[in-house]
Amino acid sequence: MTAGRKHPLRPERNHCELTGVIHSLETIRLTPAGVPTRRFWLEHRSRQEEGGTPREVQARMAVMLTGEAQVKLSNGFTEGQRIRVQGFLARAGARGDARDRLQLHASHIECFE
Repeated sequence: MTAGRKHPLRPERNHCELTGVIHSLETIRLTPAGVPTRRFWLEHRSRQEEGGTPREVQARMAVMLTGEAQVKLSNGFTEGQRIRVQGFLARAGARGDARDRLQLHASHIECFE
């Protein structure tokens, strides 16, 4: 199969799940269409195996919440709170550095005690 051609039986997949603590919460904003959005930063730390060798992993990822229900849920978030986020990855924007940065668009969030 040549590069650029999609296999008809394999749809593209984009699913991400991260756990971590909320590092910081940004203010709620409205899109031009009036849809509420909120971004927060998730600090992830774990131990993974790479090439048969243990590796300490640290990452900070922007997480986007979109829509009334998700933004309302975020009103109960606090910095330092442990959560699990599931969703998909997308560019942070269309211009400048944002084209090269990824953010996680949340579809499901689970809070831990």
